[in-house]
Amino acid sequence: MKHLLFIIFMSASLFFTACQSPSPENFFGKVVLNTNLVADFAPERFGKRLEQETVEFPNTPSSKKEGNEAQKTVEFKIQTVEKALKDINELHVSDDDAKALKEKSITLFEKVLPVYKNEYTAYAKLCDTKGSAEEKQALLEKIQKDAMPEIDKVFDEVYVLGKSYAEKHNLNVNWGN
Repeated sequence: MKHLLFIIFMSASLFFTACQSPSPENFFGKVVLNTNLVADFAPERFGKRLEQETVEFPNTPSSKKEGNEAQKTVEFKIQTVEKALKDINELHVSDDDAKALKEKSITLFEKVLPVYKNEYTAYAKLCDTKGSAEEKQALLEKIQKDAMPEIDKVFDEVYVLGKSYAEKHNLNVNWGN
């Protein structure tokens, strides 16, 4: 009987701990600082990175590529974004400021994820298979035209809400000013 009471007590303790709001620092780290995971989203940054993943240097055996390096980079980015999104979705928040910031951060990750899965995956395949410069450029221009304006807007909104949240909770944040 003692064991059963102990198990019930521990289960209830874990349940209530899991449902508690995170500390302001923990919350800020997951919803604002994790946006750094997609800070290189812009085609001129991430596209260039994917292109560089496929570069081989003559007479340098260690630079020999397998032919899927850019695709692996995108796959890793997708996994990272999905994990961040899952972690943010699991956060329990009670105040309106935190709710708004959480929702905006979720919106950001939900906007970049399909672009990684579609356009950047296609671009990575072109990089790995030495596809034409025209095809690659067309994909980067599509991302720039179709995705970047809204993603930049949401990034800015997360930043504004994050700055307000940090000030409200006296978090020591260096905004790079």
